Amino acid sequence: MTPPAPLSMQTILQDLGADPSALQDFAASARQAPGTGADLHLQLSSIQAALPDTEALLRHLAPGGLLLVSMPGSPSDPELAGLRDRLAPVFHVIAIYRTSGGRTKRQSMGGSEVLASPASQEGIVVALRTRSWVMSPEATVEKFDQNAEGWNGEPGKPGYAHFRWMRRFVALYAPGPAGPGKRVLDFGCGAGWVGIEAAKKLDSPELCFFDPSPEMVRIARDNAQAAGITKATGRTGFGEAPPFPGPGEEPFDLVISSGVLSFSPDLDAWFDGLARSVKPGGTLIIGDIDPSSRGFARRRRSRPLLPVRELNGRPASEARERLEGLGFTHRHTSGYQLTFPVPELMHVSQTKLGGLLSLPLLWANQALAGIDRATNHALGGSFDSWVMHFDAPKS
Repeated sequence: MTPPAPLSMQTILQDLGADPSALQDFAASARQAPGTGADLHLQLSSIQAALPDTEALLRHLAPGGLLLVSMPGSPSDPELAGLRDRLAPVFHVIAIYRTSGGRTKRQSMGGSEVLASPASQEGIVVALRTRSWVMSPEATVEKFDQNAEGWNGEPGKPGYAHFRWMRRFVALYAPGPAGPGKRVLDFGCGAGWVGIEAAKKLDSPELCFFDPSPEMVRIARDNAQAAGITKATGRTGFGEAPPFPGPGEEPFDLVISSGVLSFSPDLDAWFDGLARSVKPGGTLIIGDIDPSSRGFARRRRSRPLLPVRELNGRPASEARERLEGLGFTHRHTSGYQLTFPVPELMHVSQTKLGGLLSLPLLWANQALAGIDRATNHALGGSFDSWVMHFDAPKS
């Protein structure tokens, strides 16, 4: 029989919605035969202590189970970031609990909160799940549905002009296909604004779009209708097995994928799905975050808690290599979202200064993005985001 979890662990497991009686100590689990999966507790003597091989942890962890790593003291955030990197990419940190004086404070991507239940043990607990679970279709749909409205942008808010400018920059990055009746696919549409901006510049276009989240597809459909696009079709699906083109349907003249690549758990399947969606000789625009930028590198060193897509991001050079390997011809690359300290200043402007810096920061982004585009990405790591234009092979 598994002994009850310590009081502080019970508090944490209850906060995570897990069953405290299901928690097993890793040292005890390791002595059992593989396949007896459970939530695991790994106790370290210090932040520098040796870690078990991640494969050994996986052998005794239940599918979708929790890994709780506890240690005494109060390690710094950079030290905890180092612990995260030692367990990556197999595991992903979802929360950090610090207990002191009988009070437990939880830090997660949703913010900080002191738990109501008392705790007896001092120290720190890092809660992790497998990366495959965090990036699973089920977890992705749930997360996207929950955040859909906030990702739609809010007209009148201080940062809205910048929100729309970034989407127009990606949407209009390459010349649109000439002639009426062209078909546009927004490959992972979110709220739909990138595909909408691209379709608006064409003559009588047909706009198709998909997203894993039914709520995001609904919002994109409403936005397309409000923008006056009468030929708009949305479906749910993932880039690894895109719902467009469907059986009997033709690939698209213009395909745009913005901010989707970093959400993919299977890059080979994702790029194959993307390539199949573009008609021979068609145009592809792809953009995403740049993990090699100065700002993202700084965040990885100093923050143990980061969105999983930020740790899954790929540089433009890798995306270019993959697409060229599939026969695509690269035309242009540039950045469009300035890196540290610009995003931090934008946050301060919006939350504390009533948008006072919104326009100057937008102008800076516009000016330097224009220079970077004119010089074919000479400014490189000065941007947190990149965008590229490709021509599909003609046969």
